[in-house]
Parts: sequence; C-alpha cells; structure tokens
Amino acid sequence: MDDSLRRAALAVSAAEGGGVFDRLAGDLAGILGVAIGFIAVFDDPARSRMRMLAFQLDGRLRKPFTYELAGSPCASVVGKEFRCVASGARREFPNDDLLAKLGLESYAAFPLNDAAGAPLGVIGAMDRRPLAETALCEAILKMFAVRVAAELEHGARMQSDFALRASEVRYRAIFNAAADSMVLRDADFRIVDVNPAYEAMSGRRREEVLGREVLTMSPLEMNEEVRLLHQRALAGETVIFESRARRKNGERFHIETRGVPIDYQGRPHVLYVGRDMTARYATEKALRASEEQYRAVFNAVADALVLRDADFRIVDVNRAYVTISGYSREEVIGLRRVVANPHESEEWIRAMHARALAGESTMLETTRVCKDGTRIEVELRGVPIEFRGEPHVLYIGRDISQRKRSEDTLRSSEEQYRAIFNATTDALVLRDADTRVVDVNPAFLRISGYTREEVVNDQRWIFAGPAMSGLAKDMHRRVVGGESVRFEVQGTRKDGTPLHVEMHAVPIMYRGVPHALGMARDITAQKRADEQRAGLEAQLRQAQRMEAIGHLTGGIAHDFNNLLATIMGYVTLAGERAEAGGDDKLAHYLEQSLASSRRARDLIQQMLTFSRGQRSAPKAMNLAAAVEGSLTLMRGSLPATLEIRTDINLAAGDVLLDPVQLDQVLLNLAINARDAVGGPGVLHIALRSAPGLASVCASCRQRFEGDFVELTVSDTGPGIAPQVLERMFEPFFTTKDVGRGSGMGLATVHGIVHEHRGHIVVERGEPRGSRFRILLPPLTADAALSRPGSRPTSAALASAGSGSLKGRVLIVDDEAPLGEFMRELLGGWGIDATAMTSPRKALQAFRADLRAYDLVITDLAMPGSTGFGLARELLALRPGLPVILYTGHIDPIAERELESAGIRALLPKPVEPDKLHGLLARLLP
Repeated sequence: MDDSLRRAALAVSAAEGGGVFDRLAGDLAGILGVAIGFIAVFDDPARSRMRMLAFQLDGRLRKPFTYELAGSPCASVVGKEFRCVASGARREFPNDDLLAKLGLESYAAFPLNDAAGAPLGVIGAMDRRPLAETALCEAILKMFAVRVAAELEHGARMQSDFALRASEVRYRAIFNAAADSMVLRDADFRIVDVNPAYEAMSGRRREEVLGREVLTMSPLEMNEEVRLLHQRALAGETVIFESRARRKNGERFHIETRGVPIDYQGRPHVLYVGRDMTARYATEKALRASEEQYRAVFNAVADALVLRDADFRIVDVNRAYVTISGYSREEVIGLRRVVANPHESEEWIRAMHARALAGESTMLETTRVCKDGTRIEVELRGVPIEFRGEPHVLYIGRDISQRKRSEDTLRSSEEQYRAIFNATTDALVLRDADTRVVDVNPAFLRISGYTREEVVNDQRWIFAGPAMSGLAKDMHRRVVGGESVRFEVQGTRKDGTPLHVEMHAVPIMYRGVPHALGMARDITAQKRADEQRAGLEAQLRQAQRMEAIGHLTGGIAHDFNNLLATIMGYVTLAGERAEAGGDDKLAHYLEQSLASSRRARDLIQQMLTFSRGQRSAPKAMNLAAAVEGSLTLMRGSLPATLEIRTDINLAAGDVLLDPVQLDQVLLNLAINARDAVGGPGVLHIALRSAPGLASVCASCRQRFEGDFVELTVSDTGPGIAPQVLERMFEPFFTTKDVGRGSGMGLATVHGIVHEHRGHIVVERGEPRGSRFRILLPPLTADAALSRPGSRPTSAALASAGSGSLKGRVLIVDDEAPLGEFMRELLGGWGIDATAMTSPRKALQAFRADLRAYDLVITDLAMPGSTGFGLARELLALRPGLPVILYTGHIDPIAERELESAGIRALLPKPVEPDKLHGLLARLLP
C-alpha cells in the first residue's frame, strides 16, 4: 500500500506541461492495476452531458467522447462524494453502454471540485475484475483528484488570460487552422469572418460573403429558423442544426452546424462550426441496408425465431413463428411473458434467458402451444446476440415432434439431419471447439474440390489461405463462445484455383456439445465480374478520351492548315522577289522560313493521321521487304552510337498497309528509342508471325485476340514509367525537354496502326528497356482482291508551268488573308484577279456581268454556302465556266461529286504554286 501511495505522489507531482491529463489518467490506471483510468468534465452549460478529457484503456489512450450523465455511474459521484462498486457494476448500472460493451465488473470514482467547492467533473477507474482494496483506491483517487482539479482551475484561468491577451494574429492562426468550416456572425446575423475551411467547403471566397446577413450554404428557406437559433445562441445556448447544403458549384452535401456563443472584440457573437456529414449519412444508409438484409435472412429461416431484449420483452418474430404458432406479429411484440409455451415453463425459460444474457448458448426441450391449442414438441435454443448495440437473446424454436416420436431409432434421426444438411446449396462445415471438422455437406465438397475423407477430422482451414488462417481461428473462437460472425476469406481449391468465399458462422449445440456451423457461399464469380466491370469501365473512359482528343486535334489541324497556307504563300512570294532583286541573304532567310513551314505542314499531317481524318492509301505488301526498305532510309536519321539489330522473318506474312505510313511508324518509334537510350545502346527490330494472340491494347485499352503479324521495336533505355504509359499516346504529351519533341510521335503511331485495324502492346524490358509490339492483321486472299486501287486526283493531272498568263479570275475564300495571297500570286503571273470573302457578294458581282471573269477559284467550306453550291449557281448562270475548288478539309471528295457540280479540278491547301500555274495555263482561254 505504501509503495502505491508513494508512486501516486510521484506521478501527481511529476505530471506537467502538455498532455498532463493523459499522463495522469495513464499513471492512475497503472498504479491501481486496472484496465481504465479516466478524467471527465461537463460538456454543456446544463451539465447533463460529460466529456472524457482523458481516457486510457488497456494501456492505450483513446479518443475523447461524450456521454449522458444520467443513468451512468458518474451521476452518483459528480458533486457528491467518492463511490466504489467493487463488483457487479453492470448489474447495478444496467443502462450504461460502456460497462456492457467493455465487460466491466468494477467502478470507482472521486468528484472533481474547484476551490469554491463547485463541481468540475470526475476522475475514476474501471476494471473487468473486482476491485480488492477500496480504501487504497479512494486514497489514490483523492490525490489525483486534487492535482486534476488544480490543473482544471489553472487551465481555466490561463484560458481567460489568453482570451484577453489574444491578438488578431493569434486568433487568425487558430481560426484558419481549424479543419471544420467556421463562420463568425455578429448580433445582427452579419458575417464577420470565415476561415479557409469554409472557403474550401462552400467554394466561395472570403470577400464574397463578408457582411452578408443570409445563409450561404444551407437553404435560404431556413434563414428565419436559423435566425431564431442565433438569438438563442446569443443568450448563451449552444445550438445545433442540420441541413442539405449547396456549394457554389451546385454540388449538394449534408452539413451539421453547431452555433457557439463567444465574445469577439468585446461584443457578443456566434461562431458557427460546420462539418460535412455526407460520409456519416452514407454509413447510416449502409446500416439501413444491413437492417434490410437482416430482415430478409430473419424471415427466410424455416425455424420459428423470437428475439427478446434484456427485459424479456419480445422485440421481433419471423414469419415461420407467425405461421407455426398462429399468433400475429402485432399480438406478441412488446409482451414480457411466455406466449406459445406452457405457463409452467415460464420460470425455466426466464432462467434460460438470464444465462444467455451472461453469454451462454442455452437449449431447452419444451412444448409449443399454438393459438388454436395444438401442441408441438420443440427444441428451444437461446443464442446471445448484439442487436442495435444492446444485448438480446435469439430463440430458435425447431419442431422436434418427429425426432421425439422416433427417438429410439438413431439411424432415422441421422438420416433426417443428413437430408437437411445435404440439401443446402451453400457449403456447410461443422467444427467442434478444437476446430476439428465433424461434418461437411456435398456443396462443401463441390466448391472445395476435396473428398469427405480428406477433410473430416482435419483441422485445416480449407477456405482460408495461409495468410487468413489467423482470422479464421479468431472467428471460430468467437463463434464457439456464442457469437455469430460474418466475414470474407480468400483461399484456393484443391486444384489450386483461387476461391473467394463469404462465410457466415453461428454457434450450435451438436449432440449436446458446443460446435461452430460455417455456411460458405462461393462469390468468386461475383468478384471476377466486379473486376471485369472495372476493367471495361477503364477501357471505355480511355476510348472516349482518345476519341475526344482526336476530334479536337483534327479541328486544330484544319484551322492551322488555313493559316499555314497564307504564311507559306507569302513566304514564297517574298522569296521570288528576293531572288529577282539579287538579295541572296534575304532569299536564304526566306528559304529557312519556308523549310520551317514545311515541317509545320508535316506536323499537321501527323495530327490529321491521329484524328483519322487523313485517310491512308493501303497496299498489299510483304511486310518483311517493306521493313528492310524502311531501315535503309532510317539509318541516316540515327546516330552511329545506336546499334541497329534486326531479326526479320521473311515468311511473317503480307499485310494491307500504306508504305509511307509504315515509314512514319518505324521512324517515330526509332526516334523515341534514340532519345530514350541517350547515347550508346541497341535498337532491336524484329518481325514475326503471331497466330492466336490475345492481349490488351496499350493505346485504345481494348481487349483483342486473333492472328497477327508482329513488328517489334525495342531498345536498351531506362524503360517507361507507369504514369507515362497512361498518357503516352495522347497528342502533344511528351517527357522530352522543351524544343526536343512535339508530342505527336506516338499519337501518330496510334492513329496509323488503328486505322489499319491493328493494336499496340507496350512492355517493359528485363532488366531495363522498353518494347513496342505493333500487331497488324495478316492479309487474306479476299482482302487482297477487294483492295481498292489508287485513283489520280484532278490536281495531280495538272502540269507544272511557268511564265506569264492572261485572264480574269474571281477568288472566293472566307479567309481574307488567304484570298489576298491568292490574288497577289495570280497577279504576279499577269492575271487580273479579284478576291472576295462572301459567296453571296461574289454571286451578285457575277450576275452583274456574266463575262467579267474567265475562271473562278472557290474555297470548299464558307459561311452560308459551300464551294459546291456556289459552283452550281455560277454554272447555272454561265454553263462551261471553269471552276477550281481548293480546300484544307481532310475528308476525301469523290471524282463523281466534283463532276456533278461542274468543278474542273480540286487542289489541297496549302496550294502548290506550280500545280496551280499548270491548271490555270490549261483552263484559261
């Protein structure tokens, strides 16, 4: 005893600084040798609730919590005197949740009072065992109570002094650091201040709400209701309300708001603390779903079930009970007496109820007396369960009339049991208290793959793998102790295939001995379906993203094409003038500008290829020969330090492919490999046949299978990071330094390969490097015969020319800079050219003088009209008029469509001057 008091004195004197209450609670529990040491203070002005200031359980500090003072053991201590319940605490305080939940047997506490004798709270200890030395416990608690009360008073004084001395800077630091939303309103309900957490939660900036006198997140229709609460808070009351709030972006969420009266700058204010409760409501919704699941299972059981609370009150009955007994649910709910059993059995059943509440699974054979007087022999089992956080007993009444009648024939009883046991579609396994398998049903053998002889009398956990055997043992221990459990485990069948099982285990008495009955449901297919659905959703999102990027890329390319046509045209004109004037340096500068413009034009072509707007001209080719030809051209673009190794299978097969685009694919992949290696290394190119291949495409994310010709490009670089693999096929995405890459290389490869019905697989090499596998469908005989031949365009038929031309030409293009360039270009050739941006005005000018122009050049797509429409109207006024159509659009135009509109030729933008000159020389009179 002296040693304990000495330790208490040292602990009381040594505790100081931050966390003093936690240390005092921990030292108290350690000195008394109890499970719990705690310090609790009042939580509300009415002093009806208590808040755990410090709570140590089994050597660990737990989060503070609040509880109702009334009905708790602390109610007999706070403001009164020392109280000790050495044993039987749960019986003395049956309504205290904490005692029941933690299985506590003893309680001792000492009141906390200030210097004036006013109550502050309570300090105490609790344990699962009886307390032995009450006097020692009182003495130690008193010593700790004196120190805690002093700390509380000191803390209150310090808090008051701090509030008086606190500057705006320190207030702001505390206010802004809060995780909950905070809104400070004055007596007129005007917003005085908000913290960053409020800005994040509401989506509104501080400047937007300061001075407002209405609600900013909760519905405006609650404004008057909250104003009334505001007045109550100003009067000193802490108020709480919940609402369905709305952020600035329209998103709705649940919020709980607590209004606390405070003095700010010497005036009464109310601080509103808001907490997002969306997650809590989701949990409550899941709880309701669990309740519905309980109801479905409860009513599906064929045995009569009766659920009684600790006061023997009937809380619930299932459908089987109603059907068998003849009593309706409404007739029995709330009754505290035996209903469907003989009255003389009430005393036995109540004794059975008390034992079950103490944690014992009980069984009694008795008689069921139905409402119509029919008597049935039943086996009544009482199973202790937790229902909505309270101890209950579930009574399972099973008709044993047949068993009683055939009790002398054990075989008959065994066959009946076996029939029921084996008829269940879920796997059943019966284990004794030592985890030994006593019985299994056919469903268990079918799901696990084992024979009955292999599992009976064995102690292995068939459905739980080695990693989950600890969980299985713990669950078995709990079930044998009278608890029903539900959990999921993962293991393997006898043949090694993975197995996911949902397990529900309940305690049962088998041949008079406690056993655990495990009911297992195979959910492997369900898990696999969930994984496949998640994979398909990811594929769909990737496909949608690539499609959207493709549309965007095509639009940008078309608009840029028009700008580039004007730029290249004027650079060409400027170059001709520089050469004519003999300014060689200026001519050189302009030639460099034109070369850059051509590279920009090539980039546009790559963008069009990715967007699938620019169609290829596929040809039947031997891929082995084509790859070797491409390698010959490609070697000059790669450094000598990069060694090229090839493994070309000449019999890999033919494919249908645009040869120019094959060069693009190989060149882009080779350049990527060169940049990845960054010095001496190896580029390996291989070609082979890949029949019966199944995989997932790295760019479109689609699963595919079939026969392919595989072209592989691999390098000895560092490999590709996972986050880069996710985006590497997007246009303009690059990991290279600024100026070293456009980000269109792999996007172009994606567009070309998928346009030819192929796929791309990307792999990380071992131990380093990366491997791109281009998979193209092999050419079949039918595909070779049906392959369309190439048709020369009308522009290709135009011969290049030079020299002076004569005539009058009308140019119609909604892009004024492009039309002006065309006018100057034609003017330089001696042609009298007029440019107009409006098709309507051009038609009016033409009507005014049908012989004013010898030829018309028109754009394809213009506001209010098209080049086809304009050509038809012009030819209707003057048949035989030569019309040239030029366009930057990417979709091909059929020759018959040009002929039907009377158009003589089609030119792509940017216009090649030599081709245009040849056409004009041929078409002008």
